[in-house]
Amino acid sequence: MQSDINKEDYGGLTLEYFDEIVVQYEKAVVQFAYTYVKDWSLAEDISQDVFIKIYKNLKRFEQRSELKTWIFSITANHCKDYLRSTKRKTAWWNDIVHVFQKQSIESPESILIQDESNKSLGEDLLSLPIKYREILVLFYYEDLNTEEISKLLKVNASTVRTRLERGRNQLKAVREGGYDHEK
Repeated sequence: MQSDINKEDYGGLTLEYFDEIVVQYEKAVVQFAYTYVKDWSLAEDISQDVFIKIYKNLKRFEQRSELKTWIFSITANHCKDYLRSTKRKTAWWNDIVHVFQKQSIESPESILIQDESNKSLGEDLLSLPIKYREILVLFYYEDLNTEEISKLLKVNASTVRTRLERGRNQLKAVREGGYDHEK
């Protein structure tokens, strides 16, 4: 892989300099965004947003870090913002209901009962404190491992494992009716 692009090689901040950045980093940015969002078309959309942000802020890049580090930092932050967005919460909510549905449903009555159960599970999950809820969603819905979650949330992997266990216990307690929502 080529080394970082030097803006002096392009006579400062020119369109050619930006084009070279896009050519060199586009594929890596899409792949990196995919590790967060697990959806190729979404990762491509995010990469477009990232390059727009890079273009708008390129004059402010002070080269205190490598260009690649700066680009990946922008990408990570944009992905994290997306994961926190209302739009994303709505999407995972709809999907999580389907995850918990049983494969074979025999009657309309059982469909209604299953739908109510799924809504209840989602509501119970949303009743947990955010520090447990986000871990459970990232682990079970996004299929991220504890190391990936650790990097994403910038907490120790042991903290992730502890919160995962506590979140499971609290969700179980909520499901059994014994959890105090005020905690």
